[in-house]
Amino acid sequence: MANQMGDASGGRPSGKGKPLNSIEHKTSKPTKAWIKKELAQQQKRFKQILQNMEDLTPKRNKWYADFLETVSTRGTNIDGDTRVVVAKENLPKPPRRKHKVTYEAKDLKGFDH
Repeated sequence: MANQMGDASGGRPSGKGKPLNSIEHKTSKPTKAWIKKELAQQQKRFKQILQNMEDLTPKRNKWYADFLETVSTRGTNIDGDTRVVVAKENLPKPPRRKHKVTYEAKDLKGFDH
């Protein structure tokens, strides 16, 4: 039995990778122009978000350090008033890569992020 994405089963040829009940729609020129304009606006907004997040890096690193210091000295609540102190050797190591705003880079062609 084929799944809903048009994959073949039982020796039948594969579909186009679209849902079996999808309908082909024609897109008008004004609609294509609107989509292009909207995409440009979204990319502009995203670029500003990237810049804002990059500018926030020193503060964010301090927040991370403060949090890790707190859980390694005062501990963290696990149930009601019960606290557990996390040993310094069990704290996570900071990643070598930059902080990412999004994890879907494939959708952001043209952005080096």
